[in-house]
Amino acid sequence: MNFKGGRLRIGRNAQLYGEKLIFGSNVKIATNVSIFRNVTVGNNVNIGDNVEIRCNKKNRITIGNNCTINRNSMIMGNVVVGNYCLIAPNCKIIGSNHNFSDRKEFIKKQGISSKGIEIEDDVWLGANVVIVDGVTIGMGSVIGASSVVTKDIPPYSIAVGNPCRVIKKRN
Repeated sequence: MNFKGGRLRIGRNAQLYGEKLIFGSNVKIATNVSIFRNVTVGNNVNIGDNVEIRCNKKNRITIGNNCTINRNSMIMGNVVVGNYCLIAPNCKIIGSNHNFSDRKEFIKKQGISSKGIEIEDDVWLGANVVIVDGVTIGMGSVIGASSVVTKDIPPYSIAVGNPCRVIKKRN
């Protein structure tokens, strides 16, 4: 674990495990948080209760500066979160996928693949948002609560629904 200085606050029952954990300054990790493997957390980041951030040895998760990840959210796979992002409670950001093309083999035995997810700067994800592998959410976008993002969202968009679609542009 590498700590860049400043203040690092870690709540009760937090689990931090991995070869390449890097934390910036002024990071707050609340209770029951799990952070595993190759994860970089920027400066001035708040990670709420019961958040899980994890990836396998081939993937990497990067969280930019001045971000908030609210309680019960999960980030896994290959994910980049930009600066000044707001992630509301219960969001699932899943930057990997199970392979399942061979009907003669158990899905569990077919491994995983990862295109990755990129969330650019100044994005707000409402509560219960799900983002699937291979998606980019453009700078300054807002994703409405309970949306399922399956395709790229252009910058400065307001998008909602399942599947998520752009309903308006931010002026």
